[in-house]
Amino acid sequence: MAKSKDKIVWFGMKLSPAEKNKIKKLAKIYGSTQKDAVMGLVESSLEAYEAAEIANKVSERVSRYAGVIDEKPDLSTNKKHLDGYGAGSLS
Repeated sequence: MAKSKDKIVWFGMKLSPAEKNKIKKLAKIYGSTQKDAVMGLVESSLEAYEAAEIANKVSERVSRYAGVIDEKPDLSTNKKHLDGYGAGSLS
């Protein structure tokens, strides 16, 4: 996690004791400070969101091509194409 030394801003919020304890527990699990535990989750959430956005854009761009490629049917559904393959060819 990259830390910027440019300008530090105060971001305070009120938490219930239960919420604060959850952050403490998370920091203990991660073996980090409370701030690093929270920021780690923020970073991973943003990365997941951005990856999903990219996937959605790609999906939208290629969806217009769905069904336009004329393929031959699956040859495995026609038994004559399977002659000579597998256990049936041992006889």
